[in-house]
Amino acid sequence: MFVLTLMRDNVRTHPSDFIKPRAQALVDGLNAKYANKVLHNVGLCIRVWDIVEASDETVHIVQDGSSQCKVTFRMIVFRPFKGEIMVGKVAGNDPKHGVRVSMEFFGDITIPPAFLQAGTEFDETEGVWVWRYDGNDLYMDKGEKIRFRMEVEQFTDVGPVRLGDDETLRESPYRLLVSVAEPGLGLTSWWE
Repeated sequence: MFVLTLMRDNVRTHPSDFIKPRAQALVDGLNAKYANKVLHNVGLCIRVWDIVEASDETVHIVQDGSSQCKVTFRMIVFRPFKGEIMVGKVAGNDPKHGVRVSMEFFGDITIPPAFLQAGTEFDETEGVWVWRYDGNDLYMDKGEKIRFRMEVEQFTDVGPVRLGDDETLRESPYRLLVSVAEPGLGLTSWWE
């Protein structure tokens, strides 16, 4: 689910951060830039793991006195592998797109109708997907714990985000399509 990714970037340190130990100032600068951001074909950056190498700093006296250096570092990245089993919560149901799932830190997870258990259909009156199994109606209610398997990851180049853009119209830069179409997967309460 989490991987370490080796990265390299230029880090600018403002003079107000010169009182911190150098490594801490670099980590803070990198976390401010990358944490909770999606990098195309990399994944969701969580935080810096460690600094591998840092060049000597160059101070820019003409500007604001900040320093800059090249840093090689390892970043903790959320990028599950195909077939990995994970647990989240049902975030919503949609008759066309399937079941939306959320983990505490990531919410762009979808179970398309084709990846639900055989015999699952959308109940219009309740507004939820229902697995009709062996004479039982098993509802996928919002907030229930669900176990799923990673199938497909989708990266979308959304371009730069401007302030004032409507968040609801923007497509997600990183989305997971997952499956519950095998024994042991689905709501955890089904298998207890």
